[in-house]
Amino acid sequence: MQSQAQQQQVSGRVTDETGAAVQGATVSVRGTAIGAATGADGRYSLSVPDTATLTFSFTGYQTQQIPVNGKKTINITLVADLNSLNEVVVVGYGAQKRADVVGSVTSVSGDKIANIPVPNVSNAISGRLPGATVMQGNGEPGQNGAKIMVRGRTTLGKGEITDPLVVIDGIPGRALNEIDPSDIESISLLKDASAAIYGAQAANGVILVTTKRGTTGKPRLNYSFYQGFMTPTRLPKALSAGDYATMLSEYQDYEGRPRTFSDEDIALFYNGKDPWEHPNTNWVDELVSKWTTTSRHDITLDGGTGKMNYYLSVGYRNEEAIYKQQSTNYHQYNLRGKLDIPITDWLKASADYAGFIIDKYYPTKSAAEIYGQSMRLLPTQWAFWPSGEPGPDLEYGDNPVVTSTLQGGYNDNKSYKNELTLKLSITPPMIKGLTIDGYYSMDIYNRYQKIFRKPWTLYFPNWDEAVRNDEGYITSMELSPAKRGYTEPELQENYERILRRLGNINFTYSRKFGDHSLSLFGAYEQMREDTNNIGAFRKHYISDIIQTINAGSLTDRQNSGTTMLYARESWIGRLNYNYKDKYLAEVLFRMDGSLKFPPDSRWGAFPAVLLGWRASEERFWKDNIRFINYFKLRASYGKMGMDPGDPFQYMNKYVLNTGLALGDDKAIETTVFQQGVANPNITWEKQTTYNVGFDSKFLEDKFYLNADFFYNERSDILAPRSASVPAYTGLALPDENIAKVDNRGFELEAGYQQQVSKDFNFSVGGNMSYSHNRVIFTDEPKRSVPWQQRTGHPYGATLLYRAIGVFADDAAVENYPHWTGAGPGDIIFEDVNKDGKITSDDRILLDRTDAPELFYGITLDAQYKNWTFSLLVQGQGSYYRYNYADQRRGEAGNYFQWNFDNRWTPENTHTDIPRAYNRVDQYWGFQVNDNTYWYANMAYCRLKNAMLSYTLPNNLLHGIGVSRANIYVAASNLLMLYSAQKNFDPEISSPIAYPTVKTFAIGAQVTFQ
Repeated sequence: MQSQAQQQQVSGRVTDETGAAVQGATVSVRGTAIGAATGADGRYSLSVPDTATLTFSFTGYQTQQIPVNGKKTINITLVADLNSLNEVVVVGYGAQKRADVVGSVTSVSGDKIANIPVPNVSNAISGRLPGATVMQGNGEPGQNGAKIMVRGRTTLGKGEITDPLVVIDGIPGRALNEIDPSDIESISLLKDASAAIYGAQAANGVILVTTKRGTTGKPRLNYSFYQGFMTPTRLPKALSAGDYATMLSEYQDYEGRPRTFSDEDIALFYNGKDPWEHPNTNWVDELVSKWTTTSRHDITLDGGTGKMNYYLSVGYRNEEAIYKQQSTNYHQYNLRGKLDIPITDWLKASADYAGFIIDKYYPTKSAAEIYGQSMRLLPTQWAFWPSGEPGPDLEYGDNPVVTSTLQGGYNDNKSYKNELTLKLSITPPMIKGLTIDGYYSMDIYNRYQKIFRKPWTLYFPNWDEAVRNDEGYITSMELSPAKRGYTEPELQENYERILRRLGNINFTYSRKFGDHSLSLFGAYEQMREDTNNIGAFRKHYISDIIQTINAGSLTDRQNSGTTMLYARESWIGRLNYNYKDKYLAEVLFRMDGSLKFPPDSRWGAFPAVLLGWRASEERFWKDNIRFINYFKLRASYGKMGMDPGDPFQYMNKYVLNTGLALGDDKAIETTVFQQGVANPNITWEKQTTYNVGFDSKFLEDKFYLNADFFYNERSDILAPRSASVPAYTGLALPDENIAKVDNRGFELEAGYQQQVSKDFNFSVGGNMSYSHNRVIFTDEPKRSVPWQQRTGHPYGATLLYRAIGVFADDAAVENYPHWTGAGPGDIIFEDVNKDGKITSDDRILLDRTDAPELFYGITLDAQYKNWTFSLLVQGQGSYYRYNYADQRRGEAGNYFQWNFDNRWTPENTHTDIPRAYNRVDQYWGFQVNDNTYWYANMAYCRLKNAMLSYTLPNNLLHGIGVSRANIYVAASNLLMLYSAQKNFDPEISSPIAYPTVKTFAIGAQVTFQ
């Protein structure tokens, strides 16, 4: 008769190599469902059979197995495993051990980005994921999400058309930037054929976000916060009143025009003796505050028993604008809850909910009209009169110190989001290795916007009533208030509702047969999205007190409403094969049907094959190349697609007209007319992707080096037939699937880690990505000279004249081909075709104007006893963009400082800065005859993030009920190490765009258990 094992209690503590407690480590009995998670003090306690073997595991550390053998106390020290091969990596519709991944997949843990003081997740991952180019073009609260491109671009067009697919907890289409970083478990990036499992939405890459779930153990309550202080990174400089008047006068003298300012005026602008009539206004200083604030607070509660695990989080964050006259603000409230319920041994259920309230509050003027105008308005005008009243406008009521307030009304934009996912999982006991899952998600987004506009008051001079002193300078003056901006109050209300439903049923069958491991996945998925918009507009309000639609006049009223529908149906399959952990294969297949295409051609097939070889497991490798202890070679091929554009382009569209008077009674009848022509052959954009790469580790895992080389080709891209049907024909033909773009590049990732002593360890790592795209075909008209043909160049190649200097004098003008009317101080256009004259044939194509081809990041992490330090350096390569904005400079607007310094004058003839100019009067003016003078290289390298934290010793915490606590200081956008142009922050989209900010924060994390 076989004796039964006796139960016994085992307890202990799990620590890392520094002796610090490891919270959340899993302690389980091998081969059973018995398990627990360590508490904040690293302790655990389990009732186990005395013959059991305990398994200790934690992400980023080597898994250890210890037989109980009657021991009542088992303490374990986990050993760090940088880039661990046993680390679980989230891939499409599942997860794999890092060692088994054969696709080009990179990931970052949520712990790396949780406490970075940046406005959202897209900014937090910049420089951390090789293959992801991240560009923050705007710093305005609520509008400061970064643009992400995976391996550059392989299509045409701007905006969302190049965005990767975002999948959050298995549900595609959810928003990345609204997730609370403290809720994130990991972020994975699918870059090659591994993304093909998402088929028709995968051609731009896929970002997979996994949020945290509850783990078995006693309840854990965590509170974290930071308080941040923000200041603009690098603001462009506009001229002072004296410099502006000097430069404008130079232009007027050069052109023989009457001067606006006399030499006496200029002197008074400089010396400041006459602030009433000769002010020296720095509009940016009057508008922008030196410091503003941001903060974030998070509370999480998680834990579980053998019967149920739970996770609950509540978060809040806010961000102020940079304006002194505070009005813009961003508030976000988020709630996330998860329940995992094992109903039986073979049936499990889960329910996930996420809710968001996003409150954006702005003035009625946009940031471009507020901050942008502060970079343009004349310094010889008044932001505030010496007596304190706001000064007059140049036009449109624009005085930023007023329009940045709520005096002109408000733009209240609120979003309410509810995301629910219900899941059932069946593991039939009669079929070993089989799991059947089904889940249903419903996402409801409601957005309400209320814009109430009203006139504001500015003050104008009464020069005849001014009081002057003995020198003739004004000492006081009665000012006349006047309503500016809008003529009368008006109200716009908009409501949008999006309902997205997704259902998925799938199975996974995994078995191991000796040296062979097999996993088969299959799924059916269906998604539908309905969007409704309603808008109403009223004006002619007799008062601004009652701000409702029905209080406005029926005269000039406007109403609008739209409905949109999108749906997709999919069949999904994946086969994984592993032989002896050396030879790896993965086959993917997806069939997608899209409502955007005609019923008889609605379906597209997207297959992929991925192969891997762990050469380091071969005997010859172990005998001869032992210093490289891990090496895996990978190769992949796949097809993916995109279905951009509006739905129903295959049908003729008809538009309702506002009305036409018909019949004897002249009744207004609604009419219908056709808009455009249908394209019955519209179909998918199709991308073929090739990738080869390797992962390696050296010298007992101290070094790692990974590399990928890729080539993508996308065909059937929607584009107009510009050559076949020129615009002058007047024909409005639809876009057709005719264009082709390719893209090639590489990614490198390397690092080193060292446990120097028991108290000190560090790691350093770096990654870089390079991608270069090329337009293979568009229906481009034939150019008169071959170097102007955009085909063969990267997308966005811009046709312009090459500026090669400035004419020093009349002799220089006579000795080189020049634009008719050119003179000393004007810009020299290169005579490209050497025909002795400057014509449109001399224009060349400037490449790299769409996005940087090179993007990189360098990380350093160090730990000494209870101190932890980390930093990230991030940068981008050469990338050309306008270094200027707004043509209204000169008589109607201020100049930038870099247009003034070292400019051409009769006394300073040898320079590369042209003479004084006005608006668009010069042939070389901004956007007149576009030329390279107005472009600058936006390459940069900056200290992106830095953090220093201290974990309080446990002996200070036990008496107050706290199991773990740490405090930290952190900063983002801390320091610009290099910038090819130094006039403004090279990351923002233009010198008049709302600036990015550097943030200094202090924060803490406290755990109660």
